[in-house]
Amino acid sequence: MPLSKPLSFKVNAALFDVDGTIIISQPAIAAFWRDFGKDKPYFDAEHVIHESHGWRTYDAIAKFAPDFADEDYATQLEAEIPEKYGEHSIEVPGAVKLCNDLNALPKEKWAVATSGTRPMASKWFEHLGIAKPKYFITANDVKQGKPFPEPYIKGRDGLGFPINEKDPSKSKVIVFEDAPAGIAAGKAAGCKIVGIATTFDLDFLKEKGCDIIVKNHESIRVGGYDPKTDEVEFIFDDYLYAKDDLLQW
Repeated sequence: MPLSKPLSFKVNAALFDVDGTIIISQPAIAAFWRDFGKDKPYFDAEHVIHESHGWRTYDAIAKFAPDFADEDYATQLEAEIPEKYGEHSIEVPGAVKLCNDLNALPKEKWAVATSGTRPMASKWFEHLGIAKPKYFITANDVKQGKPFPEPYIKGRDGLGFPINEKDPSKSKVIVFEDAPAGIAAGKAAGCKIVGIATTFDLDFLKEKGCDIIVKNHESIRVGGYDPKTDEVEFIFDDYLYAKDDLLQW
């Protein structure tokens, strides 16, 4: 699509990943994996860092260090990351304002669906000073994490907009994501994808099927809530790419 700015569309619900989408926590996660692998000669921390972004920590441990694959242990390890490595993490520019504006709407219209555990994700929100939305889906709440759609299906179900197989246009839900696993999960959950180019570049996110791609959240505004249609408007003052069919959605 030729970049005709601004671009605006209305949706019934918005679902957000956390790591790389609301907070740039990758340096903290990388520091954690390097420490985790120090006493495990077989564990290639750099490979895990490269391969596992967007995965649940438990799933990464199960694949690359299966002797330590215990969900309670993974939750404990993750809970320590914000305190131990939090100085390496920063807000994705504009994320705090966008989330606060969504929290100020008269009706709950957004949810979180993250591969992080509840303790870690909660602490990132505390770190940024954002009030958690009512529906806060974490690794502890699903049996199959991203790239499976379960996290995003739970988020949209919680907000009251389940997938309607007979009429997909009946509800419009968007997912904010930065990673391949999350993009795949969002698409499988029947959502349009807002790609955040914090972790991967424009061409990569286009290849993965994002519907609109932005540098960060600074170019996004909440236009308001329409109680008649039960929709919230998102205005994109700037963007790197948008699919042609987005305006007709």
